[in-house]
Amino acid sequence: MGAANIADSHVVADLPRRPARRGPLGVIMLDTAFARPPGDAGNAASWPFPVVIERVPGAHARAVVRGEFAGSAAFIEAAQRLQARGAVAIISTCGFLVREQQALAAAVTVPVETSTLLHYQKLSECISPGRRVAVLTIDATAVDATVRARAGIDDDALIFSLTEDAHFVRAILGGNEALDVDRARDEWVRLAGDVQRRHGDIGLWLFECANMPPYAAAVSAATGVAVFDTLTMGRELYVRATS
Repeated sequence: MGAANIADSHVVADLPRRPARRGPLGVIMLDTAFARPPGDAGNAASWPFPVVIERVPGAHARAVVRGEFAGSAAFIEAAQRLQARGAVAIISTCGFLVREQQALAAAVTVPVETSTLLHYQKLSECISPGRRVAVLTIDATAVDATVRARAGIDDDALIFSLTEDAHFVRAILGGNEALDVDRARDEWVRLAGDVQRRHGDIGLWLFECANMPPYAAAVSAATGVAVFDTLTMGRELYVRATS
């Protein structure tokens, strides 16, 4: 993706609506119970083309994010079921499934992109000189050596997350608090503003979490910086897979 496209990557997705005969996008979903508002990658209505979704039983968000879910086989089986259902490409609803990228890509014959983090290097090369990609994630501490190696993320990368007691984190990882979209939006906008004040060289926000796209437009409007998120990734992947 060229630098000119990045600026319009989230809200202005100049993509044709593909007919259903081209096949759907496959989505591997964690075993979650929280609400998925419009814009969430796990909400079929968020996509301008057909999607098929496979939930992975037992793959709870907190365990997957922290690398504590020992279920590679379950993710592989989900990917294979998606391909059998006609998926032309596959994504996931958790950026930390980058840990499973190689295994999933080897298990099916359609393109697989488990995480927006896979695009960190490419995006860093595309933005203007002197500008940096800043990663916003549900848990910065979970971006460990394994995740960095799988995604090609620099040791000095700008990576930030909300605090553990933030409403969004409690709703997604805790699962015992109803998600308030307005409240979550305000938390992400506030964090992005704080980060931007400390790092004036940010040229692009990279959203790790597939539950974060509903807040991308607000973050971009508040900071004047474009967002690359799971919807951006999935749309671009789908176009490549069906062209």
